[in-house]
Amino acid sequence: MKWVDKGNELTYKARNVIEQFDERKKIYVFGAGKLGEELRVILERYGVFTGYIDNDIEKQKKGWRGASVTSLQDYRDRNEHGWIIVAASEKNTEQICAQLKNEDLREDEDFFLQRRFMQDIFPILSFYGFDRLFVELAQICLTERCTLKCKKCAHACFNVPNTAKDLPLETAQKSADIFFSRFDIINEFVLIGGEPFLYKDLEKIVAYIGERYRERMNIFSITTNGTIFPSDGLIRTFEKYDVTIRVSDYSKSIPQLKKQYERLYKKIAGNKVDIWQTDSESSWFDHGFGQIDRGDGTDELIAVFDRCQTPCREIRGSKYHYCVMARSVADNLGMDIGANDHIDLEEVGDRNILLEFQMGFSDKGFLDMCRYCRGDEAKKYRIPAAEQI
Repeated sequence: MKWVDKGNELTYKARNVIEQFDERKKIYVFGAGKLGEELRVILERYGVFTGYIDNDIEKQKKGWRGASVTSLQDYRDRNEHGWIIVAASEKNTEQICAQLKNEDLREDEDFFLQRRFMQDIFPILSFYGFDRLFVELAQICLTERCTLKCKKCAHACFNVPNTAKDLPLETAQKSADIFFSRFDIINEFVLIGGEPFLYKDLEKIVAYIGERYRERMNIFSITTNGTIFPSDGLIRTFEKYDVTIRVSDYSKSIPQLKKQYERLYKKIAGNKVDIWQTDSESSWFDHGFGQIDRGDGTDELIAVFDRCQTPCREIRGSKYHYCVMARSVADNLGMDIGANDHIDLEEVGDRNILLEFQMGFSDKGFLDMCRYCRGDEAKKYRIPAAEQI
């Protein structure tokens, strides 16, 4: 979206969001599980979590982790008019949406999908209703080096030599400091790579961020391919600052990794570290980097950007990038583009502008990398996951 009235772009939308919320006041989470629990923690920070809705009869009887759980039928019988946020797996989300619509509940009015709510609605409610700048997801890329050489890596890390320099510790620290000097609360703050366990100062940066800012994060996580075991000292640091390890499972393409994952889980077992492994990935989206060139038509590039709505922000020093892939691919493939596709958090003090940029507004209305990326259409192009060069 292109800025037309910078600093005032969201005024009308915010008025509608606040009016709708003031009429309802209550927020229910449909899905008493892991995703619902993560959402609940954020909503409780604002005092707006009312309870769960779930189809599990046992959870309806016993509750879920100290919270009440009701059936959709009971919710309707009580003539409730809160917002319902669907927090479930993709498969279950389809079933739940059909169930809600069968009760004449309207999507984006009576109920929202979790991603849509967290990206498009909650940041506005947080800022205009509670005077807090909220971010769903932001990352610090500690290293572009990786232990794997995956074709079509969305960050183009296959093109980064093992001798490449990592992000200096001082820059990583500054990245966190400047981010949290501008934003109040974040759902998930992520340390990524490349492979972040290659970063020699990983324990130091986890401790630095955890000591200063852990209370302002819902989730503090590290995304890894699971090829490197964390040291005992690093595991203790993860315990201290409640760090979640997210393991990308590439064992379908690299079968030998299956035993590696088993050994990793065995090492973590017995420690108070939350470790999550994705379902084994058989395919990735092909974003088209290095294959396509849309030309420089402004209208098309704005349309590509607006359809994409990537949640992956990156903070790098004082530079706040809307899309971490756009920045990393440009750097790792040596593409001389996108040098100005960020805002400088040391220079921008207007919180309205920060919120607008976070939600997709910019001077051009697109990123230079949109010219070379399939954007949302990438999901139509499937490639083998983690196929090695």
